[in-house]
Amino acid sequence: MTTSVLTASALGLSRNEVHKRFSHAEDGLPLEELRAEVVETLQGGPWRHKWQVYDLDGLSALETTHLVERGLMSPAFADTPGKARGFAVYGGGQASLEINGVDHLRLLGFRPGDQLAALWSLLSLLDDRLETAVSYAFDPQWGYLTAHPSQAGSGIRVYATLHLPALMLTGRLAGTALELASHGLGLASLWGGAGGIVQVSNLGCQGKPESETLEQIEDVSRGIVEKERSVRKMLLRDNPIQTRDHIGRALGAAQHAWSTSFFEAVNLISAAQVGVEMGLVEIPGMAAESAFGLMSRLQPAHIVVEHMDARTSSLESPDIDQIRARLLREVFAGAGVRP
Repeated sequence: MTTSVLTASALGLSRNEVHKRFSHAEDGLPLEELRAEVVETLQGGPWRHKWQVYDLDGLSALETTHLVERGLMSPAFADTPGKARGFAVYGGGQASLEINGVDHLRLLGFRPGDQLAALWSLLSLLDDRLETAVSYAFDPQWGYLTAHPSQAGSGIRVYATLHLPALMLTGRLAGTALELASHGLGLASLWGGAGGIVQVSNLGCQGKPESETLEQIEDVSRGIVEKERSVRKMLLRDNPIQTRDHIGRALGAAQHAWSTSFFEAVNLISAAQVGVEMGLVEIPGMAAESAFGLMSRLQPAHIVVEHMDARTSSLESPDIDQIRARLLREVFAGAGVRP
């Protein structure tokens, strides 16, 4: 398994058109005009890669969920209806654009691993190109204006996804969250807290340039991961049998289960990943894949799209849990506990 300080990286960049009210307060026609202008810009040149513009009304629940699972669409945008909304994906998934959501425009970028700098480089270029077609609302004192005042300023939200099962197991995440809040940062569980997967993000955008926010998130994340590693060593030192038992049982379940929920699968992979990083187990089937990558492709919509007939299958199908278990068995087939 590959390891990284950041399990995954994500950015959101919010912008609004200066001559129109925010989406929740504006009439439908001006928003439709804005959407048409933006779509025309996306379909014109020059862009290094193509934009795929989606018809939101034509998307099924499965297709929408798949976009959310891929980190290309925010859950809030997917779940909240609105006027004249639009959506597009850049370069086959390198970035995406939500139109007339909470803000008029929101660029999104998501990648596994420590990729915040690369994501900012890409989103900054796309943002500059969009600004040639849309007049952004900008105030010399407050910066870029957004529907949520706390996001005014740079308009950037930075998300660092971390794998912190030991801190969660020992109840130390609450203290970490309080410490982060004092620095204007937030900590939230991903996937309901399964596997100790959490996200660190900035709560405000004022008073700091984008590069400083990125650096702060990276530095803080590095410190939290060091705490996680220290707690893991403590658990293995003070409770060696319980620690090995927990990891061994997870490995056994992953190798022999025939029906597995997504929540359970994430917990099993998380424990196995800890075992690999502690040098307790070997998993040849994951030599070229990160634990987060495996977790991601075991999400419900991913399984339906990649392993089932998406035309006739639903997200409620019991076959999803059975296929997920089969995939786990395949990955963990050659895994073993080190002597």
